[in-house]
Amino acid sequence: MPTSFMGSGTKYLALEEFLMDKTENITLTFIEINEIIGEKLPVPSDSAVFKAGYKVEKIDFKTKSVIFSKGVRD
Repeated sequence: MPTSFMGSGTKYLALEEFLMDKTENITLTFIEINEIIGEKLPVPSDSAVFKAGYKVEKIDFKTKSVIFSKGVRD
């Protein structure tokens, strides 16, 4: 049995399984992701990052890092 990258029992397991079936790049809306995982994603406007005036610019899974940029809110 394959082991989940995200670990068993996580709320994102359904998303992982959904993506594992795909062979091409895919774009999902937040609503589509909510439907796949069965709950709402955290709202960015409520996050500490957003309140501090930052936004997530890039998530780099290779280096396990996040680039935050300060500036205009979307």
